Amino acid sequence: MKERQIEHRGIVKSVNANVVCIAISQDVACAACAAAQLCHSSEKQEKTIEIIAADASRYAVGQEVTIVGNLGLGLRAALWAYVLPLILMMVVLCFAASWYGTGVAALASLASLVVYYLILYMLRDKLQKRFQFHIKP
Repeated sequence: MKERQIEHRGIVKSVNANVVCIAISQDVACAACAAAQLCHSSEKQEKTIEIIAADASRYAVGQEVTIVGNLGLGLRAALWAYVLPLILMMVVLCFAASWYGTGVAALASLASLVVYYLILYMLRDKLQKRFQFHIKP
């Protein structure tokens, strides 16, 4: 069974040896809105994605491309960024509250998040290899 894919249209911002930087625009709930042309919503954001491509030289700055990723990538990223830290914080909070006061428990749960995100930061190269988009030919 083929896994569902996420597709985004973007514009090539820069091309290096084997890395293509692509800017994509995220419009949250704006695509179907009749007043989208008149609205200056703060929900519209531009994100830059770096894609490692062996054939990076075939892309030119300003070229419009479509990037593709598996739907599972987004779900896995949400798990690592939101769900696991929440579970960690709640577990530390509950255990620390049973042994110490609530103030110490709150500080311990926040400290556990700092440690968690530092570990993710140190593993960013390894995670970057797992969370890859590709340019659609």
